Amino acid sequence: MSKRLALVGVLALLGLGVVGSAPAAASPAIEVPAPIATSRGFVCPSGANHYGLRLWIHVTKWCIVPAVRRQAELKVQMEIHNRDDENSLDISQDQIRVLVREFDPDRWTPPRIGQPTPGRPLPTSFRGEAVWAIPANADRAYDGLPSGLPTHATHWGFTTLGPGETLHPHRHYGDLTYYIPRLGSRLSVFENIVGIAYVRGPDIIALCPPEAWEEHAEAGTF
Repeated sequence: MSKRLALVGVLALLGLGVVGSAPAAASPAIEVPAPIATSRGFVCPSGANHYGLRLWIHVTKWCIVPAVRRQAELKVQMEIHNRDDENSLDISQDQIRVLVREFDPDRWTPPRIGQPTPGRPLPTSFRGEAVWAIPANADRAYDGLPSGLPTHATHWGFTTLGPGETLHPHRHYGDLTYYIPRLGSRLSVFENIVGIAYVRGPDIIALCPPEAWEEHAEAGTF
């Protein structure tokens, strides 16, 4: 835990700050449990919810790098387990979003090369705090950096996870990327993040806060 929290200061040196407006609306309250320590790291379970969903999510690797149009890019590798023994779980990428505290939707722009990103940021709340839920970039969509290299891409060709099944990620399999505007706040991008969440619309079903994420890795290694 302490190593992960120490990364806040390291990432702040990147100068990737974020500010923005508060969300205009909030979702109904759903009790979201705290992460649970396991042999694989911290898994983040769902609690009681009116959708009847039973799952956990786990961030196995992550990084934050500069993107384009005054945005940072968060890349995460996700492990997901469907705890329901009878029903399949929707794991289409729009169900897995990054929550941030400060955000200006007018400054958010998804990648422009490849498939369009259909989802849009949603205002909601988490444990009484107003937040925004930002969708992942479309599968394999990207932008060109000034260096001539492309930004990192989502690699997520999944829609459902069968009863009792687990999505085990590996290189370019189970990666999600998110663009987060850089707006010059006292908060770094890392400090502004509430967590990675499994959502249904504005309802937060399960959430992994940054201190529960596992390995901080170079973006090109996963």
